[in-house]
Amino acid sequence: MDENTSPAEEWWTDDQKGLVEDLSSVWTRKRFEKVAGIWIKMEGGRMLRKMSEGEKIPEGAVVDPNAWDHEHCELCFQKISEYPSDQPEGYTDGNYWLCLECYHKYIGGSEKA
Repeated sequence: MDENTSPAEEWWTDDQKGLVEDLSSVWTRKRFEKVAGIWIKMEGGRMLRKMSEGEKIPEGAVVDPNAWDHEHCELCFQKISEYPSDQPEGYTDGNYWLCLECYHKYIGGSEKA
């Protein structure tokens, strides 16, 4: 690996590689907290998605203030949540989350966890 190449795993998707290579992203260490989710009725059931700030609720959808109770590291899929068995914090760019280990290994270099 030369000095202009970001570390990568051979099984990563192009999106995962892009996340590590994007030097314009600003990552902030943050403790995970539950946020509202929206349950949307679909054929055969319902789907949950995270609610965006200021979002207009789709007709027929139900807001659950604590439904979005975890995220996953975009690189290794480790669960990040308030639950005791999970990592309680990680790094986020406001959209994606990285666990502490992946952030330091692939993004933050020698910074301490």
